[in-house]
Amino acid sequence: MHEVNINGVKITSKYAVLVSNVAIVADLHIGYEGVLQREGAMIPKYQKEILKKRLNDIIETYEPKTIIINGDFKHEFGKNLRQEWNEATEILQFLNEMVEVLLIRGNHDNFLRTIAGKLGIPIYNEYEIKGIKIVHGHKETEAKRIIMAHEHPSLHLRDKVGAIVKLPCFLASKKIIVMPALSPLATGIDVSSAEPADYLSPILQRENVDEYEVYAISDELLYFSKIGKLKKVI
Repeated sequence: MHEVNINGVKITSKYAVLVSNVAIVADLHIGYEGVLQREGAMIPKYQKEILKKRLNDIIETYEPKTIIINGDFKHEFGKNLRQEWNEATEILQFLNEMVEVLLIRGNHDNFLRTIAGKLGIPIYNEYEIKGIKIVHGHKETEAKRIIMAHEHPSLHLRDKVGAIVKLPCFLASKKIIVMPALSPLATGIDVSSAEPADYLSPILQRENVDEYEVYAISDELLYFSKIGKLKKVI
C-alpha cells in the first residue's frame, strides 16, 4: 500500500502527509554533508538531488496546491553555511515555481528567515488546517490533533547475517502523527528499542508511545504493529 488514511489524514510511502490539497514534509536538513565534512567525515554531497527528486515525486503524484515544510529545513544551528544558502535557495525556488510553500520553524532553523524572505516565503511557529495543528515538535504544545516531526523515527531490522536495515517510519495514534525525515541522512531514533525518555520531543515524553502504530517506508508503506508489541519480537 502507498497511502493510509488515519482519521482523514493520509500518510504516504513518499514521506509526505496529506491534508486536503496540502502536502506536508519535514526534516530536510539541507547542508548536513557540509557540517559532517567540517567535523572530519568523508562524505560526498548527494542529498540535494535526492531531496529534489522526492519533492518532485510528491508534487507529480498528489498535485498539492501547497507544500508545508514542517521544520528543520536546514541543518546548521548557527549562521548559514555557503552550501546551506545555495542549496536552500535552489530547493525553495524549485518548489516555488510549482506550488505555494510554507515553512514551519524547527530547532535547526536559525537564520532561515534571511533565505525565505528573499523569496517571499512565510515562516510560522505553527500552522493549523481543519483543526489539525502542524508543529515541528521541539516545543510543548496542546491540541486535539497534531502532526509533528523532530524525532526522525526509524525501524531498525536485523537480517540473518546481522546486517541492520533502517526504515524511516510514521508513528500514529488517534491524536498525533509523527513524520519521518525527508533527509536520507537523518535516520533518528530506533522506535523498536527506544525508551520513553529517549524521545526528544516534550510532546512525546508525556505520551504512551508504546501504543503508537508503526508504518515503515520501503518501496511502499509497511504496517508493523504498535511499538510495544514490536519491542517484544525484534
